[in-house]
Amino acid sequence: MPHQFRTVDQRVWKASQAIVLWRADGSRVEGIWGGSATEERLDWWLRKPGNELTQTDEIAAVAVRDDESKEVRWGDAPQGARLFFVLEAPVIGKSGEAYRLAKMVTTAATSAQASYFCDDRFALLGRFNSEGLISRMQPLAPPPLQRPIQGELF
Repeated sequence: MPHQFRTVDQRVWKASQAIVLWRADGSRVEGIWGGSATEERLDWWLRKPGNELTQTDEIAAVAVRDDESKEVRWGDAPQGARLFFVLEAPVIGKSGEAYRLAKMVTTAATSAQASYFCDDRFALLGRFNSEGLISRMQPLAPPPLQRPIQGELF
């Protein structure tokens, strides 16, 4: 699952941060990035009362942290791409303040993405169309994975 993304203004956004999101009608809203929602179950997520589909500002790149090596690998996004988040209904935190969790919408990784990022999920890329529906964008091919050069064994 992606752990970070960078917008075209070079700002890096990370999981557990408050992120700026946009509704299909163009209104701005904020959410706390907390987890993911699979594209395959998007209808289920959006049927929950108070949940809504949102998108980020235009992004430049997405990063995934390899669970084994802990290495963070970045992959460029196509021009004009945005990420989608399911913004959950407001809840009241321990401080008494209301907040909304934002779940990044993920999709099955391509074989090239799975090899490069060492993960079977990747961010769903696209943007809202004029009807407020997802207009998908094909991800760019990730760079070839640079494997460490093994020294001589003997």
